Amino acid sequence: NHCSFSFLTQIFVIVFSIKFNWSHFVFSTPDPAPFLLFSHGNAISRIDTEGTNHERLVADTGPSTLMDFHYVEEQVYWVDSERRLLQRIHLNGTKRERLCYIDKGISGFAIDWINQDILWANRQKGTIEATDMNGKKRRVLLRAVGRPTRIAVDAEQRLLFLSSDGTVSSIHRVSLSGSDMKNILKTTEKIKAISLDLVDTRLYWIQHDHGKEISRIGSCDYDGGTVHFLRNSIRHQLLGMSLFAEHLYYSDLKSGMIWRANKYTGSVVVTISLKPSFFPPVEIKIVHPFKQPGARIDSQDLGKRRICRPDSRTHRCKCSSGFILSRNKQFCEDINECGFWNHGCTLGCVNIPGSYYCTCPRGFVLLPDRKTCHELITCTSNDTGCSHGCLQTSKGAVCFCPEGSVLKEDGKTCTGCTSPDNGGCSQICSSLSPSSWECACFPGYKLQRDRKHCTALGPKPFLLFANGQDIRQISFDGTDYTSLLDWQMGVVLALDSDPVENKIYFAHTALKWIERANLDGSEREKVIHGAIDTPEGLAVDWINRKLYWTDRGKVCIERSNLNGMQRKMVIWEDLSQPRGIAIHPFAKRLFWADMGVNPRIDSSSLEGFDRRVVASTGLVWPSGIALDYLADKLYWCDAKQAMVESANLDGSGRRVLAQNDVGHPFAVVVFEDHLWFSDWAKPSLVRVDKKTGQNRVRLRGSMLRPSSMVVVHPLAKPGTNPCLYENGGCDQICENSFGIVHCKCHPGFGRTQDGKSCHALDSSNSTWVFLFVYTTDEDDCTALECYVNAECVLLEDGAMCQCLKGFTRKGKSCYDIDECAVHMDRCNRSVSNCINTEGGYVCECLEGYTGDGVHCYDIDECKMGSHTCGENMTCTNTEGNFTCLCDGHTAGTGIGCSDSPANEILKPKCDIVGCPPSYESYCLHGGVCNYVSDLQDYACNIHWMEEDTTVLSSVAGPGSNLLVSVSSVTERQKRVRYNSPLKSRESCNETSRLIPASLSMFLTLSIFF
Repeated sequence: NHCSFSFLTQIFVIVFSIKFNWSHFVFSTPDPAPFLLFSHGNAISRIDTEGTNHERLVADTGPSTLMDFHYVEEQVYWVDSERRLLQRIHLNGTKRERLCYIDKGISGFAIDWINQDILWANRQKGTIEATDMNGKKRRVLLRAVGRPTRIAVDAEQRLLFLSSDGTVSSIHRVSLSGSDMKNILKTTEKIKAISLDLVDTRLYWIQHDHGKEISRIGSCDYDGGTVHFLRNSIRHQLLGMSLFAEHLYYSDLKSGMIWRANKYTGSVVVTISLKPSFFPPVEIKIVHPFKQPGARIDSQDLGKRRICRPDSRTHRCKCSSGFILSRNKQFCEDINECGFWNHGCTLGCVNIPGSYYCTCPRGFVLLPDRKTCHELITCTSNDTGCSHGCLQTSKGAVCFCPEGSVLKEDGKTCTGCTSPDNGGCSQICSSLSPSSWECACFPGYKLQRDRKHCTALGPKPFLLFANGQDIRQISFDGTDYTSLLDWQMGVVLALDSDPVENKIYFAHTALKWIERANLDGSEREKVIHGAIDTPEGLAVDWINRKLYWTDRGKVCIERSNLNGMQRKMVIWEDLSQPRGIAIHPFAKRLFWADMGVNPRIDSSSLEGFDRRVVASTGLVWPSGIALDYLADKLYWCDAKQAMVESANLDGSGRRVLAQNDVGHPFAVVVFEDHLWFSDWAKPSLVRVDKKTGQNRVRLRGSMLRPSSMVVVHPLAKPGTNPCLYENGGCDQICENSFGIVHCKCHPGFGRTQDGKSCHALDSSNSTWVFLFVYTTDEDDCTALECYVNAECVLLEDGAMCQCLKGFTRKGKSCYDIDECAVHMDRCNRSVSNCINTEGGYVCECLEGYTGDGVHCYDIDECKMGSHTCGENMTCTNTEGNFTCLCDGHTAGTGIGCSDSPANEILKPKCDIVGCPPSYESYCLHGGVCNYVSDLQDYACNIHWMEEDTTVLSSVAGPGSNLLVSVSSVTERQKRVRYNSPLKSRESCNETSRLIPASLSMFLTLSIFF
């Protein structure tokens, strides 16, 4: 009959149309006409490919743009991100259904029409997940896939394509089983959409240049080869895309139209205008059986076929709970529980595949039996012990929970995704229904067997902590306990680490400077060594490469580059005794604890603006402060009240975590499921559960005064890219995986035993590899054109443009790195200058030194006879300099001596350049700021009267009066004047003195003038 013939025709077309050109076939039975589905504002609409028969299919879909269809089932599926629902509806606009609750962060969506699965990408969790066609059997296909944005499926070839963004956007191909992942594209532009051409087996994508605000469409084969960009596809901002036959359909934000173009040439054939409309079409899908080849179309409900399983004894079809066997005994059909007297629900009932749940209207509450709705009447008593709310009923007080949570066995405490315990999940809690949920982990973490807790992947984490007289490290279980730095420490209370350069920063309250060293304690160096009083809190901004610290003595919060340069005061007003400090680089906020006259927890922008009070009540001595970057939580301790608390970043949701047996807490730190605090009362480190404050563990061991702590692990400070610093220590290719470096080598090279260096393979292998790579017509570098100062690098799974050594990428171009300016050089600045060159730098010895620039030695001017001392003067050599001293009791000018009392004449030699704008106000009364390489600091140039014999130091701060510190001052010596700016190197020979500008911030006042 006609139906059977039509079915066979469709099968014939599906099987053969993939391998041959569409124009090769003419069928006697007409195919169904293709049409477009597209998301349009808060609705999903359909329209013919010629722009006719435009109609709205379903309204109130939520602000989501993610949808796909199942042709055989004649269903449209979409994600309602506002209500967090996965829904579906028939292509004719009838029978709308809710399938299941979903997580936040869904970014890509697709239907596997052969395996009968719904797939989506979660950008927040870094996962690809799936359910069956009824929203059941939810599972994770792929974990730790970065930040996935879009997905596309070729169900016949069992392939999934996914795009992800970051510093470099990429597209990967992976088997639907989760194996054989391969990178097929990398670009610095953002991937906006991806789509598959099932006829020519090619991948198409839209990439957008935010700088130029233009989009273009590219394509490649499934292996990433034969890359082609459509010439006529450049638009201001393209949104959605789909392919059918020889045509490509895409939408444009500015015009709000859908364009139909030739997929080979890019020439526009038809433009479909949707005006009048305030919203552009975003997601686009072509609906036709050829778009889902290989589907079994002899069934009315393939999703039900998977649910029907043969019984092991009778070998007959057996259905899961919530389903019933169909009349023909072949399929399982969903039972509409709500159709039988609302299944016991007193008011609302919602049916979902295989189950149901009861709902209540606004003003009513669902009782613990999950069926009965009761009017919301709040209990009169406040001591019911309910964690969320109390409902007054005829049978007495009853505790109730918010939607998404249920009561625990005690009948008082709520648990679930909407409760403080987060459903028992340590990281992500995903609601499946109003009363059920499941746990998941962020990328880089692994869900444990209890299906609740997450642990970090990678190396074993450990703690670094300041112990007053030294810095120590200890593992979480108390092993590997050792002193890391113990020489010339004085008193150290504050420390933090930089995971990019693997450095530790620590502040000396007695010696009054800030140092840094490698994590193994080597290569110590001072970064801040002036105008600092009592630094008790320190924080490293590992993203923006800044150092912040609190100074209780100067009553301020300061900031500098990590090398101590470009120092700036960010907070100095309305401050009393600042101590703990923490940086949230993603929220772009600075947090600190003030334990002074008005104790509180404050926050501001990273520049010190937009100040906000986080907590101000119930505090006495708020000391340490820490951030949970994944949960956006703030933790602090109160040393006087012996208390540890937590809150959201804005201060809401404040709660006490620990109050008994806390001792004298100084600092706190958070990682994984735990919060650590240091205790001065019983010198130790204490660990508790970060949500409940329970499961306390105390680590002790000959500790003096444990203070600031930091967790050392690549995930402790998320977003870290160690490849940005010295290529992560890799010889050739550095790949970052959640803060962990993976070194690789170029083709023709192999890794050495250290895992970082590369060596050339033997000549036979090398020749074979290079001949194979470069003589093939499908060489990935052939289609990839690199800009100036970059080279194409062949990888195992493609090719990419990489800046040459000494250059860094900005946009699409590679620019020279000024190693001298960013202090990436290895010149000894105390005896040499750094001179930047294109792609590198050289070191040059300072005047007064000789050598090759890397190794410089002092010149003995007196011995060499190159000094400028006059007659009757004695030349004395100094490091990099010399002095002239008149014989007897005569005074000298550097050329000759007189009968005046003897004075030592210093002939300084220095390199002087200008100061940055931030130092303009540091030198008062006409003093001039310059950078002096000998001092490695900025200095104020002053000049004093001839009768003055004591060096006066000019000191000033923002908005302060002139402060002068002198060793001995007489009334006659108080006359001070400042000389004119230094004009050249020769000015150093004048009788002038250079005072470090950094000292002009705040010093102890000796005398007021």
